[in-house]
Amino acid sequence: MSAELERSALDRIELQSGADGSAAEVFEQWDARLSESYVPLASTPLPAEDFRGWITLGHYDDVDMSTIGSTPQEVRRTNGLIARANDEYLLATIQLRGRGRLHQDGRVAEVGPGTMVFYDSTRPYRWEIPDEWEMAVVQAPLSRLRELTGLADEELPTATAISRDSPAGVVARYFRELTELQNRAPEQVSLLAVPALDLLASAITLAAANRIPEQSSDALARQRVLDYMRVRCTDPGLTVDRIADGCLMSRRTLYRVFDDFEEGPAAVLRRMRVENACEMLGRDPMLPISLVASASGFLTERHFYRAFRLEKGTTPAAFRVVGATGTDGR
Repeated sequence: MSAELERSALDRIELQSGADGSAAEVFEQWDARLSESYVPLASTPLPAEDFRGWITLGHYDDVDMSTIGSTPQEVRRTNGLIARANDEYLLATIQLRGRGRLHQDGRVAEVGPGTMVFYDSTRPYRWEIPDEWEMAVVQAPLSRLRELTGLADEELPTATAISRDSPAGVVARYFRELTELQNRAPEQVSLLAVPALDLLASAITLAAANRIPEQSSDALARQRVLDYMRVRCTDPGLTVDRIADGCLMSRRTLYRVFDDFEEGPAAVLRRMRVENACEMLGRDPMLPISLVASASGFLTERHFYRAFRLEKGTTPAAFRVVGATGTDGR
């Protein structure tokens, strides 16, 4: 089916490889339409024989409602894309078909048919959707939802799976049925959409009240970040910004989950690199210091010496001499 955009009542987009071009060409169109319909996004197709994608989008007073579906793909909202836009939205999706995984704020939500999940456009997130899928999407201004819920951004229940059987699941059913009606009879939706923003705010409030305590959530997020850093700490290009991007959280969230660590994530990364260097120094007494420095993630020997003395109170060479005795050289 050729690409089609109807502006009368709804925006309708339908794309399919073959009829509209090669899979690569059609996916490039899809990537652009996805960003136009929601917020700037970067999408990547996952292996499939061909590509199909569709969006039906309706605009109401304070809320946009849509149905979207496609073949498997991954969708990212990065810090770079966030910096290019000023609008702030909260999005809610109700899974209609297929399964997926949403990453945001150090949390991961597994979603299946009937599951609702929230995510914030002002912070990085990633969708992994390995199956053919379909979702109902509700998008509303964050400013209005802050007013209605009284919640701060960090209190929003992002990337938290909400089951159809929960109290907030009642609101999910309302939006699912409303988007289904929008596909069949869009002219009948406007009146029924009047309470949409208030109901969305109620669902957010209910979900926030049932979340794991923030301390537990931060502890889980911190463990995920530490695991990420341990695997990559010897990469000299690893920075606080790259850690935040890799863990799909903002710098502010990253620093918050490290509140218990003196000096924050940069200091933790430095200690990991120094500990790696200590292991190398103890393992091979003939290994050149310059090689230990570069292999541990330090850009220069000077930086390595400064970090090593800060953490161990001695030089790498002195540490190597006394290391076998079990002292730290202090």
